[in-house]
Amino acid sequence: MTYTLVLPFHSDLTSIGETVRRAREEGGPKHGVREVLLAHNGRPLSSEAQETVDALVAPREGDKPEVRFLDTTDKGIGAGYKLGIREAREPFVILSADDLPFGWSDLIAFERAGRPDFAIGSKAHRDSKLVGVTKLRRASSLTFLTLRRLLLGWDTPGDSQGSFILRTSVAKALVPDLVYDHYLCSLELATLHLQRGGRVVEVPIVVDDNPHQSSVSVLRDGWRMTKELVELRQRMKRAR
Repeated sequence: MTYTLVLPFHSDLTSIGETVRRAREEGGPKHGVREVLLAHNGRPLSSEAQETVDALVAPREGDKPEVRFLDTTDKGIGAGYKLGIREAREPFVILSADDLPFGWSDLIAFERAGRPDFAIGSKAHRDSKLVGVTKLRRASSLTFLTLRRLLLGWDTPGDSQGSFILRTSVAKALVPDLVYDHYLCSLELATLHLQRGGRVVEVPIVVDDNPHQSSVSVLRDGWRMTKELVELRQRMKRAR
């Protein structure tokens, strides 16, 4: 089985070079990654940053995957995901992050689970191994899960912010109905899939590293998140 790896990024290039190296050296030969999509989203890169990214672009060489640069002026990880899904060519697509926080543990667990149509590399899975997760982060995650269950039902995934591994045809069918460009895009994907009768399988992960601080503020974003969850619930009810 072969995969497209989508790496959304905005302006921080701290990790993406090392991630591309890992994808070329490990992802292709060992795990079937055949293309890596650098999904830039937001304002244009500086000329220096663009040169750095352009230097990562590469053709497929033997088992080493092709690396392509994609660009959208829409800002947000969801915008990057949507761009990557539209351009994905392999049978399955991995929606990850530019620092590949779970290494290949999510992909290994996905294959052990029998390659379902829709899987989440889930920090909420009982077999996941986590490091560096603060008490505040755990508390905010639990609050977010409680809100999701109240508004979207008990089948909402335990972790909607992990990596996503989807059959590409399934992902492409969901993209036209996606609204959010930010972090709620992941939950929106899962909710739409469930609403259409699909199944979401959460698989365990191992957190390799977590060098980036989350840009989500519990206080600043909590009210907006609640409003958007209510809106998502209303959209799902209208679509029934």
